[in-house]
Amino acid sequence: MELPQVGSTRCVHLQSKAMAVYGEGFAADPDFQNDVTDFTCLKTGRALGPDNGPVNFPQCCNTQRQCYEEY
Repeated sequence: MELPQVGSTRCVHLQSKAMAVYGEGFAADPDFQNDVTDFTCLKTGRALGPDNGPVNFPQCCNTQRQCYEEY
């Protein structure tokens, strides 16, 4: 089984349980692999970012997003 490729560019405020438990190896978490990971924005403490946009891995890797701060 091939693990998902995780780029190094993401928002510093993106957080999930997998990131807290596995650190930078969070892509090895089965929930992340199965796309069922719940993400939270550390700035807002919610599943919505400061721009009221959704908090998820693809959205929070978008460098064009207003609230994006590189990790």
